[in-house]
Amino acid sequence: MSQNRKILLLGVDGLIPELVERFCAEGVLPNIQRLRDEGGSTRLLPYISTWGDTNFVTFLTGQAPGTSWVGQRLPPSGTAHLLELMRDAGQRAALVHFPESLVPAGERDLCFAPFWSGSGPAPMELAPACLHSTHLDRWTSTPSTEALGWPPTGTLAHHQKHNRFAIERTNDGFVALIPAHRGEPVPVTLRLDGERLRLEIAKAEASLRVGEWSDWLPLADEHAIEGKPAAVRFKLLDLDVASGRIDLLQSQITAPEGSSGRPGLARRLIERHGPFISKWAVSADPDTRYFETSFEEGRYQLEWLVDSALTLLNDEGFSLFATVFRLNDETHHTCLAQCDPESKFYTASDHERYLDVIRRSYRILDAAVGRALVGCDEDTMLVLASDHGDVPNSHLCDIHRRLAEFDLCTIDGEGKPDVAASQALLKDERGGLEIFVNRDLVPAAEIERVQTRILKALTTWYVDTDTGERNVVALALKKQDASPLGYWGERMGDVLFAYAPGFVWGTNQRGDTVDELVTPGANHGPQVPTASTGFASNHGVAFFHGADIRSGVELPFDTARGIQRMDSAGATFARLLGLSTDSLDGKVLEGMLEPTRRERG
Repeated sequence: MSQNRKILLLGVDGLIPELVERFCAEGVLPNIQRLRDEGGSTRLLPYISTWGDTNFVTFLTGQAPGTSWVGQRLPPSGTAHLLELMRDAGQRAALVHFPESLVPAGERDLCFAPFWSGSGPAPMELAPACLHSTHLDRWTSTPSTEALGWPPTGTLAHHQKHNRFAIERTNDGFVALIPAHRGEPVPVTLRLDGERLRLEIAKAEASLRVGEWSDWLPLADEHAIEGKPAAVRFKLLDLDVASGRIDLLQSQITAPEGSSGRPGLARRLIERHGPFISKWAVSADPDTRYFETSFEEGRYQLEWLVDSALTLLNDEGFSLFATVFRLNDETHHTCLAQCDPESKFYTASDHERYLDVIRRSYRILDAAVGRALVGCDEDTMLVLASDHGDVPNSHLCDIHRRLAEFDLCTIDGEGKPDVAASQALLKDERGGLEIFVNRDLVPAAEIERVQTRILKALTTWYVDTDTGERNVVALALKKQDASPLGYWGERMGDVLFAYAPGFVWGTNQRGDTVDELVTPGANHGPQVPTASTGFASNHGVAFFHGADIRSGVELPFDTARGIQRMDSAGATFARLLGLSTDSLDGKVLEGMLEPTRRERG
């Protein structure tokens, strides 16, 4: 058996096990079905918070949150996690479009285009993906009375975009301005040519009919943004010569080489596979004009990721490639509430329309799995895995207002906690389910008393619904009691909790502590990891395919026979790469491995 084992981790944000099973039964996911038939599979229980940063960190480190979860944008170091073990063994890891809460451990590793969760645009983004139009009034927007997500100040749960810009008429045609983040806007000259639209940008040209994409057009010379080599492409969405109406999609413009740590290698990937995009211009929402372009741009991104994975593993000497693809999660956020029969927003007449949007994202993923299977050599194990699933939302919850009702938190005029005056509060980077006692205000002798008061606020939180009284919080534990949930150490909060199914972080204009939602959506992060309906669940899922994996094995997932956690994957990776698992918290998925591999381990 080969000693040069390699792993291609195709991570998926929010793949739902029940929907994988449904679509496989329909016969529309032949490549994922092949993974099931020829390899091993299991559901995985996420950790709290049930979101990507926490769980992909534990997945790829092989360690529970108490060991390796520092916080969003705060990678672990010195815990002897999987990537550090690989570095010490001379094995190279490439994290490409992966959460920035984990970065490679070695100087020869590659960190390319990590997710950006800080304020403002990502450093690698020169200009956002945009829609340019001569008739912006065609996009009417209803002001939202709710803000969901963590921190509860945005619209994460709805994946809304605000990226529409006017096309202006000139003496000899039209002009669209690409809004560069750091520099002057880049002009795109547009001229009507019969049923075609001619574009000129920098020294490049394109001629498009409705529905056509341009090639990637280079930005050079005086039009280069920040002096960096980059390219852009366009799709003509609509053209009406009589009225002069033009709708034009412009791709995101990026320059990820400089922040990769390996600019030469990053440039080779771009030269070989084309420019990289981390975002698409239109949400995958069937109620949004031109939403189908999200599938086109999502497919481009995913093919880029798979092709780059094969380049790095087959030609550049890497032992591990890991990425995360986010289109599937977006379709859950925008469509699951309308097609899950247990959702308050469900209607039978709309069920199939919304379900088909989700199905399309899964088919794009399936095609990429097939692309990877063709390109993987006999030494490469392909892993398809998700960090969590999704379930529909029903209520928003303002945790700081709840704490204020128990005199634990002081709220300012904007509804935000006054840190200096609050005994208890949450930290943005920790995921929104850990409450910290303010040690600048609370004496050490009073900490446990405040913990008890926090527990009272959480465990007595109820709301009346059409179906009766419901508890808002599913579980709550003091720090000293939270080790069964995988949490320990000085970084964690003083109280750990999770909301009941359907409850989500948020605020509204009235300043309610808890209120029924008026906008459909689905979520995962704040809810208990076991949240489920008859249609979907918060569970993650993983498929392993390769020479060391037994065929057709599905590990049981129940409390009587075992529940696999996210860190089990990292421990299994270590075993397959010939590394020690002594410093890892996760348990190797022994039932998936061929006996010869188990015996050697």
